[in-house]
Amino acid sequence: MTGGSGRALRLRLLLDSNVVIAVEPYSGVLEPGMRSGAKLLRLANEQGQLLCVTVATRDDLLEAKDPAQRAQRLAELEKFHILEEVPIPDALTARVGNSVPGTNDHRDLRIIAALHAGAATHLVTDDYKLRRRAERAGLAERVMTLEEAVALLAQFEPAETPPPPRVSKPATYTLRTDDPIFDSLRADYDEFDDWFAKVRAESETRTCYLIDEGDRHAALAILKPEPDCPYELHQPVMKICTFKVSSEHPNVKFGELLLKAILMDAADSPTATLYVEVLPSHPGVIGFLESFGFVDTGSRNTRKEHVLAKSLRPFTESHGADLSDLEYHIRFGPPALRCSQQVFVVPIEPRWHDQLFPERAPRRRSEQLELFPLGSPVTHPWGNALRKAYLCNSPTNQIELGDVLLFYRSQDAQAISAIGIVEDALRSVDPDEVVKFVGRRTVYSPAEIARMTRSVRGVLAIRFRQDRFVEPPWTYDALRVAGVLGGRPQSITKLDGAGAGWVRERLVGSG
Repeated sequence: MTGGSGRALRLRLLLDSNVVIAVEPYSGVLEPGMRSGAKLLRLANEQGQLLCVTVATRDDLLEAKDPAQRAQRLAELEKFHILEEVPIPDALTARVGNSVPGTNDHRDLRIIAALHAGAATHLVTDDYKLRRRAERAGLAERVMTLEEAVALLAQFEPAETPPPPRVSKPATYTLRTDDPIFDSLRADYDEFDDWFAKVRAESETRTCYLIDEGDRHAALAILKPEPDCPYELHQPVMKICTFKVSSEHPNVKFGELLLKAILMDAADSPTATLYVEVLPSHPGVIGFLESFGFVDTGSRNTRKEHVLAKSLRPFTESHGADLSDLEYHIRFGPPALRCSQQVFVVPIEPRWHDQLFPERAPRRRSEQLELFPLGSPVTHPWGNALRKAYLCNSPTNQIELGDVLLFYRSQDAQAISAIGIVEDALRSVDPDEVVKFVGRRTVYSPAEIARMTRSVRGVLAIRFRQDRFVEPPWTYDALRVAGVLGGRPQSITKLDGAGAGWVRERLVGSG
């Protein structure tokens, strides 16, 4: 597994202080995340990935008031590779904000500077504030939670992969009231049990989305129609009453998997607006929802919760007119496309198609809503996600932000079955650069990326968002008759003229 320089390609995971502390208990006290931290250490050691820290993390650990604890933490730090200090460029502070040297904010800035400089491929942190600053620096794809880092390494170890999750839609009265997923909700809301008894009794008017792992609820969302919505939102309105991923069963992309199920159903319903109320003490949830088009309305309820709403379609001709194609998709979809930019056909082999779009793997389906097929061997984080990445050796340099991708499953189906919209694209012969670019979305191991970059033209890496599935798929024969394709695509192909018009006519407004 080597890069272009002949050296072994490995991930360089930069650990924040909270991750370092999580993996090393002090005085017998088990830190939150210790089990995941231990797994990260084991996987990194077995795979030869590098775990590193910055001098800023050492300085952070020096802040401990207990001398014995401070000494232990510093000794434990010697287990990790310590990066050299990186200068903080003015352009970086302009984007993320400056801070006073010696403060926690400044130590965070030093960590971001190391990531920005390429000293590490990824940053691993459960600090939401640090994650947001890294996002402002344009490094969002290279920042992971501890659980996301474990999942990233586990995907290279098939034996570590659990059975694929599914989203089911049970009656609310079947939910187990003593399940640990409800513990934090009870802590946040004094009247939770009374409210939940009402939810169970009103099963006919509530829609429940559930992911189970074993005998526990791993993730849960509960919705209800709200014709008498207290906020000025376009009707019909659907309220997301509960949206929760269990701390007992953390798993990468479960929140995205739930939201995918909700949006798929909403697209097939008359619903015009989704909204949710979120406590300000959960900034991670707020940031997650905002990344999928939920907008803070400015309203607050009696608990001071933020009211976030998502429009599922423009309500006037001017609504969203100032948005780019990608912004339009995020605000109103998925699905939502204007197709004013370029349209490309992307041929994809069945094995990669099954991993990127496991919902459309050719296997038996059950009657319940199933976002993963029964019996599928594929269960990687990107399959759960709406945000994905695709790599190939196509020679095209035409792909731009907001372009539409038509994924053509080659060999067996020979049909377009999935649609995406481009967030960004990169061509590179440097495997390290590609690893950084695809971040948490990768379908490919570092070894596979290294092999692909050996091509003379390097790798074309595309970050995209899934917009929809084509039902029924557009077969090769139909595409040829319509003038979309003149032959079976062997590489990424740009559509022009009548072929592009045929596609746009079927996609625009059909979401």
